[in-house]
Amino acid sequence: MIAQVARQAMQFIISVILARLLIPADFGLVGMVMVFTGFAGLFGDLGFGSALVQKAAIDDRHLSSVFWVNILTGLVLAVLIFMAAPLIAGFYNEPVLKPITMLISVSFVISSIGIVPASILRRSMDFRKLAFIDMVQIAFAGSIAIALALAGFGLWSLVWQLLISGMASALLLGTICSWRPQLTFSGRAVKELLHFSSNLTGYNLFNYWARSLDNLLIGKFIGSAGLGIYTRAYSTMLMPISQVSTTVGQVMFPSLSTIQAEKIRVKKIYLNTLAMIALISFPMMMGLMVVADDFVFALFGQKWVEVIPILRILCLIGMLQSLVTTVGWIYTSQGRTDWLFRWGIVAGSAGIISFIAGVWVGSIRAVAICYAVANILLLYHNFTIPGKLIGMTFAEVATRVSGILGCALTMGGLVFLLQGFLPAGLSPWMRLLTQVPFGIFIYTCLIHGFNLKAYADLKALLQEQWQARVNREKTAC
Repeated sequence: MIAQVARQAMQFIISVILARLLIPADFGLVGMVMVFTGFAGLFGDLGFGSALVQKAAIDDRHLSSVFWVNILTGLVLAVLIFMAAPLIAGFYNEPVLKPITMLISVSFVISSIGIVPASILRRSMDFRKLAFIDMVQIAFAGSIAIALALAGFGLWSLVWQLLISGMASALLLGTICSWRPQLTFSGRAVKELLHFSSNLTGYNLFNYWARSLDNLLIGKFIGSAGLGIYTRAYSTMLMPISQVSTTVGQVMFPSLSTIQAEKIRVKKIYLNTLAMIALISFPMMMGLMVVADDFVFALFGQKWVEVIPILRILCLIGMLQSLVTTVGWIYTSQGRTDWLFRWGIVAGSAGIISFIAGVWVGSIRAVAICYAVANILLLYHNFTIPGKLIGMTFAEVATRVSGILGCALTMGGLVFLLQGFLPAGLSPWMRLLTQVPFGIFIYTCLIHGFNLKAYADLKALLQEQWQARVNREKTAC
């Protein structure tokens, strides 16, 4: 978690600098290409990476076979995307997208190299090495992107950031992971992983469009500038989810997979972890919603003013998604990716309808509002369906997070009231430096005063980890 916070902070600082140097349309143009290349990238893994983590027993037959399948798939995807570049440019009527797409196509071959080594490190829960790799590749690629942006390369600085990031990650994974592929292939080994991986890939493919169709439609019908505004707001909203839910998920999936037969234990651990995630993500999203205007002006500048209303709406979605993204742990750890696929079709269809409705209205704000409504309507079933696998009800989920939500709402309300007492001429940075510490203080007092279970659990966990570290140091001495 410490490494992930550092990683996200580094990534955020780089994105802020690039946002200052570039214009919204630059981000929008790259976002247009990423809609298609991101979809194609799902075929690069074919779900085998997660299957290697989930399967109880694997050997070198599985690892080497999956490695060569991924390499072949990466080559095929690179050729297909390269050939599709004129079509993608024609779809958006943006000629500059053709060379961008051709260059990005190389990334499919590069990324395929690191899939198996990354899965091996995840399976062994060696997250220190994974965190190190992430931080190095982000810093290296980000530094080059900033240098290119300063040199006047514009949107090409974003393109090279993507490519260099993939190269650095693949190189580090291949160097740090001791495993090396053998010149062998076993169709039987691949088939043993196929049931899990095929359903997971099916879900990922459909879910991708359910989450990315907004970018496609906005880019097509509203334009690159509108897409740049929307993606900036969306990526800002995703920060707490990336820092909390995604990080914990990297640990929870392999952990819950090892105890998948103990349903009661899985349920207890899941609910406790869910509450801890809400304890951190709810105040972050609520606080960002309240201070959105000062946040955008201070970090991104006046040219991103249109981000503010979109960001406020997306913060509500962020609160919900910080919880909903965790249900995948239940499906995958229980080996029921078939359930995940079926529900993904239903939930994804609702998301697609919301995007179409928002674009039909004709504004990015409408897209955000419609998507928020869809998320609220799906919330109950998002937890009820996977809950059947471990005997968990929606009422149990709501009970665990209700107190945390109350504290976050109270904190947000008090910060909002504080804004009325701040001097009118105060700069956005000074307003932020006043509101954020005040909000943290109020929220800490509330969860401590009410002694919320998640707060007590988190304190106990941190104390336990600290004591374990002290004991290790004493033993080493």
